[in-house]
Amino acid sequence: MDIVIKLPVVLVLILILVSLFQGMYYLAKDDGKNDRTRVVKALTVRVVLSFLLFSLLLIGYFTGMLEPHGV
Repeated sequence: MDIVIKLPVVLVLILILVSLFQGMYYLAKDDGKNDRTRVVKALTVRVVLSFLLFSLLLIGYFTGMLEPHGV
């Protein structure tokens, strides 16, 4: 049952990394002639995905599917 919440969390983390590197690529390589808002769009997607990740973690915690590891 843990895979139900852990798989979406890992997928969202991967998508956040993809969006981060996409924004970095657009920032470094674009000359600004085609679409000047690609960096902003990529970073907006990253912020939305981060909010989704935070929501998934809260839902997993409050439903008991995710438990913190006490160190």
